[in-house]
Amino acid sequence: MLTTEVRKISDRKVRVLFEDGLSLVLYRAEAGKLGIRAGEDISDDTVRYILDDILRKRSRLRCLNLLKTSDRTVKQLRERLAMDGYPEETISQALDYVASYHYTDDFRYACNYVRLMSGRKSGRQIEYELLRKGVDRNLIRAALSEDEDQIGDAQTQAIMSLARKRGYDSEHAGREETMKFIRYLLGKGFDLPAIHTAVGSSAGREYLD
Repeated sequence: MLTTEVRKISDRKVRVLFEDGLSLVLYRAEAGKLGIRAGEDISDDTVRYILDDILRKRSRLRCLNLLKTSDRTVKQLRERLAMDGYPEETISQALDYVASYHYTDDFRYACNYVRLMSGRKSGRQIEYELLRKGVDRNLIRAALSEDEDQIGDAQTQAIMSLARKRGYDSEHAGREETMKFIRYLLGKGFDLPAIHTAVGSSAGREYLD
């Protein structure tokens, strides 16, 4: 296979591009030892050796090291490995490997995230952020409904925390101030029952009812 480019990306690493579109990152010493040079051919066996013996092991270790620092979704791991220069074949193999040991579980990730953030953000905000992290919508909704009572209490506490930060006092606030605060909460995606519980003024009840 023809090597079209060997591009330096750091003092220790190079990106190697092949004529079929394959792109991968190796240490400079590895590329030199394997005889990889721009404009020259390397055998299919050498390419297979790089993918199966070098990058497969390296990508698995990379996944494990990333998961040691924090729990991650499958999408987050995939994006990080792609950023590190691993080809798609190697990425898929690494993700299958960590999944086989249950090191990745998007539902578990969603449940943990919901428990962590339910006292700080609305359900809609949590759902949006989990979607951005690549978690399936059905898994997110299952996680949100896993412990609705606890989440509801946390949402109420989050609203009360926002009220303190914004200087809102439900007992003494006027109608206009209350309406403004409720619109703010609705815009943040908080549920009506949680708002109703947290905003106890007559003006608030009138607005919500």
